[in-house]
Amino acid sequence: MPAVTGLGSGLDIEGLVTGLINAESSTQLSLFASRTEKATSLISGFGEISSSLASLQSSLTALESADTFGAVSASSSATTYATVSADPGAAEGSYSLDVTSLAERQSIVSGDFAATTTQVGTGTLTISLGTPTYNVAPADTTTYSSFSADSSITAVSVAISSGTDTLADVRDAINAATNLVTASLVKNGSNYKLLLSPTDSGVAKSLSVSVADTGDSNNADNSGLSQLAFNSTTSNLSQVRAGSDAAFSINGMSLTSSSNTLNDVIDGVDITLLQQTTSPVTLTLANDFSVAETAVSAFVTAYNSYVSTHAGLTDYNVSTGISGALLGDFTARSIADKLRTQLSTTIASATGTYASLSSIGVEVQTGGTLKLDTTKFQAAMTADRDSVQAIFADRTSGGSTLSGLASTLDTLLDTFTSSTGTIKDRTDSIEEQMTDITADEAEFTRRMESLEARYRSQFNALDSLLAEITATQDYLTTALDQLPGFVQKPKN
Repeated sequence: MPAVTGLGSGLDIEGLVTGLINAESSTQLSLFASRTEKATSLISGFGEISSSLASLQSSLTALESADTFGAVSASSSATTYATVSADPGAAEGSYSLDVTSLAERQSIVSGDFAATTTQVGTGTLTISLGTPTYNVAPADTTTYSSFSADSSITAVSVAISSGTDTLADVRDAINAATNLVTASLVKNGSNYKLLLSPTDSGVAKSLSVSVADTGDSNNADNSGLSQLAFNSTTSNLSQVRAGSDAAFSINGMSLTSSSNTLNDVIDGVDITLLQQTTSPVTLTLANDFSVAETAVSAFVTAYNSYVSTHAGLTDYNVSTGISGALLGDFTARSIADKLRTQLSTTIASATGTYASLSSIGVEVQTGGTLKLDTTKFQAAMTADRDSVQAIFADRTSGGSTLSGLASTLDTLLDTFTSSTGTIKDRTDSIEEQMTDITADEAEFTRRMESLEARYRSQFNALDSLLAEITATQDYLTTALDQLPGFVQKPKN
């Protein structure tokens, strides 16, 4: 508000009031601002600490898993013929693979239908999965001489209604009834065929389709619903591809599989057959220590990031005179002390050749950071992988679980970063202080506003009084000038 001169006295009332209020409030307002800035800095500082600890905690996940230390690399010498992958812990080795034939899904197809809307017939289709037998003499691989249904798979019944169900409806009804069989329509010139295939490959997943044809009560003729029959007595559908097992050999041993994905031939190894081989494919399995090294390196990086964050928030810069937001803070110092102590404490799960971080190449540096000697770490993994794993991951001994460094640190970090942890308690306390500061400042501001109003009222009253005195003086001077015989002294 611009200064206003007193109308009666010429006093700068606004200037006087503002000056008095500033003198009364400046020190206290500076104190409020300082306390608020300090509290805000503390909360921000603990936010940085919490974030760095959360990153450190995330880095422990891989170290808690035995799979990290048992990683195995798997490679194929000819990936167009076969690919391979291995679970952690799979044994090292090299295998020679020859593929004679791939596993195939059976395909059986109907005769021609004029349109997808053509009505097929009425009755019930019963679809079973199992193993067929074909005639040997004379050789016939298109029709069954017998069929052995798989008793572990329930036959699928599909009801077909007369006058309503079209060829497309038959397809949809089969697909809706089961996920073991796929039905589709294939266009053949101007006509359509119904194609049926089991979902899985292999001889033992072949289809048998029996029909209860209620249209003409003949379940075998090639009209009405019975034209979709395909079993050991009736072959109105045509088999265009027989279900077959993959035939292959590993290290010269002949094997078969109903699937081209082999997940139980070699323990912990998955092999995918892609095509018949013309020469042996070499599958190689080797320990992959890089996975463990990457996990330990990530832990070291995350810990060093925390140390750097903590140092920046708790140090005093002599050259600039600037203090970190958490300088001298007990909570921040306690967190750092507990982490350092944990890293140097005996590890309960440790066993074998190695029992400490330093023994596998994780060394403490000046300033509290860690450094990973990768050469030393790789040598430790090569010499005794299980012992290195036991430093980080929990292990069982005598029915008891012994905690590794990773889970122990994880538990400790939870006490700092969880919703009931040390940092949350500390920041809640600071936020309560900020609430009190805000309330105190609001009350002080209210009192200053009241004082300002009182000062203004007093100065305005003074201004009015001075105005009256000035008016009286002017009146008396004028009256005296008008008295007879009164001679006004000349002005110098």
